[in-house]
Parts: sequence; structure tokens; C-alpha cells
Amino acid sequence: MAFEVRSRWDLARNVLRLYYTIPFVMASVTGVVFALTIKDDWLLAVLIPLDVFLLALFVNLSNDYFDHKSGADQKRFVPFDPAYEAELRQIFNDKYYWMGNTFDKGEITERQGKVILAIIAMAAAITAIPIVYYGGWVVLLMGAVAFFLSYFYTAPPLNLGAKGFGEIDVFLSFALMSYFSFYVIVNELNWEMLIIAITVGLAVMLMRAVDQLSGYEAHKAAGEKDFSVRFGQEGSARLTLWLLGVMYALCGALVVFYGLNYLLLFLTLPLAFRMAKMFQARDDKFRWLRPVPEMLKIASGHEMLVVVAIAIGFVVEQYIMV
Repeated sequence: MAFEVRSRWDLARNVLRLYYTIPFVMASVTGVVFALTIKDDWLLAVLIPLDVFLLALFVNLSNDYFDHKSGADQKRFVPFDPAYEAELRQIFNDKYYWMGNTFDKGEITERQGKVILAIIAMAAAITAIPIVYYGGWVVLLMGAVAFFLSYFYTAPPLNLGAKGFGEIDVFLSFALMSYFSFYVIVNELNWEMLIIAITVGLAVMLMRAVDQLSGYEAHKAAGEKDFSVRFGQEGSARLTLWLLGVMYALCGALVVFYGLNYLLLFLTLPLAFRMAKMFQARDDKFRWLRPVPEMLKIASGHEMLVVVAIAIGFVVEQYIMV
């Protein structure tokens, strides 16, 4: 029985890619936590990340569905030699190790996928009702933008990811997810939050860009135009490190203009240096795979550190510097 429950959980985790929802949810949490330092609205603070979680489930599964229909993942994910796969599992945590498209592997049928997507979409719509009621009609516009960017990342006829707009799509999606989560609650422009949102967007965009490096040949053969195809693997690695520098420069601006609490954001810097060394290891057969978990740690760690830094700044301002 325990094995059966475990197997069902593993199947659900793989089909819905639950761990891949973390960057989505944490992006919204950065905006929500910042908003709570200005306005006490716990109902929206709970509902917004919940709705984002459902959106993430929808995005992940719909992306798998359309990649299955186009055959994109079949070209990238092929059966590995057992020894090679064992080495891969040492690099990737089992929570994030992905052996291919759930539709391609026959874990669920296309019909089952459509039913699951419909249920998730309905749950997201129901959760959004009180958000629209309390947040105003601007929420519908924001939701439409979020849906457009996430759904047409792989969905035809746009398929933004394959046509060279994937990185821009991800950057906008997560930057807006962070900022809109704040704006829905507070309803005002805030430059500090805007800078935070841009750093979040950059971090997650680079997580996507690094993940694409190992699939360079498949993307090139399919005629896709992501970073790795446009700039080559070497050029993409350099661009990734340059954009990371931009992200840390913005973190420095937060320190200079808004408080020393944002020094916490530099705790991910050692991971960036480690990733840079991995990019330079030309004799490593996993050269383009090893940086993937490092960039994942940088992106997820950055979002979490933003939340902690905001909380510390609020506590210091409210209870210490009085």
C-alpha cells in the first residue's frame, strides 16, 4: 500500500511538475510580502500566491502538451545509457530530475491531460473571483497578460519559445508576476518594488536560458531560436554571466538607495562564481548540464532572499529605528 501511494504521488508530481511551480509562487510572494509592509490585506496575500500556483500547474502541463504535439521533447529526451543516467542523477536532485515529457512517456493520455488542464483552469478562475472583487478590474487585465505570456510560450500559433522570444517571455512573466502581486494589493507605483521585480525576472529568465544549453542540438535541428541557438553555447554562457552581473548591479542599487538589508541578495554570488567555473570546464562531458542546478539555486535562492530582506527591512524600520 505504501509503495502504491508513493507511486501515485511520484506520478502526480511528475505529471504536474510540482517542484517547478516554486519559482512561480515565490515570484508572487516577493510582491505580496512587500505589499504587506505597506497595506495589511491578508486575504489577497493568501489568494494571489494560490492563484499563481494554479497558473503554474496549468503552464507546466500545457507546455508539456504542446511540446508533445510538436514533437519538440521527443527530439531532446532520448533513452540514456544506465551508467550515464546514474551520473545525471548525481548532478540533479530527484525532485528536479526530469526524464522527459509526461505525454511522450505515456504517463497520461492527451484526453486525460485536457481534462486535468480544464480542472486546473476552473480552479484558477474560481480563486481569481475574490481577487478581482477586492483588487479591482485591473486584475483582469493583469491576468490576461499573464495568461497570454504563459500559454503562448509553447502554444500555437505564436509558440514564443520556439520563435526566439522565450527568454523575453519568461523575463516579462516573472517580473510582472512579482510586481503585479504587489500592485493588486497596494495599487500604487513603487520604484523599489519595480527594481526587485526586474531582478526576479532576470534570475528566472537565466534559469530558463541555462536549462536550454544542453538541448542546443535538438533546438537547432527543430529550427528554434532560443539563446543557445542565437548565440551558440559559448556565447549564451557569456551572456548569462553578463546578465547575472546586471542582476547583481541592481541588487547593489537596492542596497545603496533602500537599505543594507538587501546585502542578503549577494549570498547567491558564490553560486554564480561556481557556475562560471563550470562553463569554463571544456573537458567535462556534463559541461552544459552541471550549471543547471546551480542557476536553479541562484534563481530560487534570490527569490527567497528577497522575501527575507524585505521582512528584515520592515522589522528594523518598525521596531528598531523608532
